[in-house]
Amino acid sequence: MDKILRFIDWITVWTGKVSSLLAALLTAIIVYDITMRYVLIKPTSWAFEFTYMIYGVYAMLGAAYCHHYKGHVRMDLLYTRLSPRRQAVVEVFCYIFLFFPFLIVLVWKCSEHAYWAFSYGERSSASILRPPLWPFKSLIAFGFLLFLLQGAAEFLRSIRIAIKGESHES
Repeated sequence: MDKILRFIDWITVWTGKVSSLLAALLTAIIVYDITMRYVLIKPTSWAFEFTYMIYGVYAMLGAAYCHHYKGHVRMDLLYTRLSPRRQAVVEVFCYIFLFFPFLIVLVWKCSEHAYWAFSYGERSSASILRPPLWPFKSLIAFGFLLFLLQGAAEFLRSIRIAIKGESHES
């Protein structure tokens, strides 16, 4: 079991680090667009479209990474006052009734959209380039899938803590 959890963590961390490189690409495109628009007075027709696509992929591929390092915002008014075992029980409850239903629907619907975009050759209409949308939509679905997998790993760790009362870091 620990090998599987470590493998999920490895995929999450690796994907998060690789997707962080998209921030540099995003910055370069924005600087180029601003330079073209305000310095040379020749606005680009494609920069806006690529920036929202790159940012969307960056955010979705980074969601699992953020979850792995417990970087998402949570309401800690009562949670921090609980023992680790009771915190794990609360987490198990939240995973079962909130996290999994929500993420399963998102993976399912985003995968359907990606498949449809690929099958019908859907293209963007936001710029003159009209790039295909299936790579963007597929990476969004993949990001949600990674988030779901990382959540499953954290869920199993929470179950272990709730049952045994001790944390076993993998």
